[in-house]
Amino acid sequence: MALNKWMIAEGGLELLAKGGLENLSIRKLADHFGIKSASLYYHFRNKQQLLDHVADVMVRPAWREVRDDESWDEWLPDVAFRLRRQILAFPDGALLYAGASPPADLLDERLALLYAPFLKAGMSREVVRRVILTFIRFTIGWATDEQVADDRGVGREAGVSDIDFEFGLRTIVLGVKALLDQSRPSS
Repeated sequence: MALNKWMIAEGGLELLAKGGLENLSIRKLADHFGIKSASLYYHFRNKQQLLDHVADVMVRPAWREVRDDESWDEWLPDVAFRLRRQILAFPDGALLYAGASPPADLLDERLALLYAPFLKAGMSREVVRRVILTFIRFTIGWATDEQVADDRGVGREAGVSDIDFEFGLRTIVLGVKALLDQSRPSS
């Protein structure tokens, strides 16, 4: 079977699921496929490029297009919750995603998907960039806090984190709406 970068990234995600970032090494991944470590460098220039692809495979189920009948402020919280769930489904998922960038061959596709709901609402590309960075960084930070607390055995009341996360998302949405209202010319 000939391997490609996405098959390798899926294998990396399996290793992440079994033991977090500590388990995701080039050597262990090569062993997983029964190949030499050097063979992985045919597909990836370095370990960071591999990690970027593993992170992309991890969060891919979170991304979805905006529906025709859906506004950006309906779409954003749903996608943020989906992203958080995907990240939390894997040990060290938040740390992996925090240090990742979309793979170069998917960057335009990912940006188009993320920008679409906001551009449809008439926001400028610069405002959209800032909104996306805010929601992604908020989500990563929240998930990191949850994973660190879980790793340290800090108990949390079930559902409280979801409620607090939703509050934070609503605050971001209301803040963006207020900024947009301020930037509209008055009639």
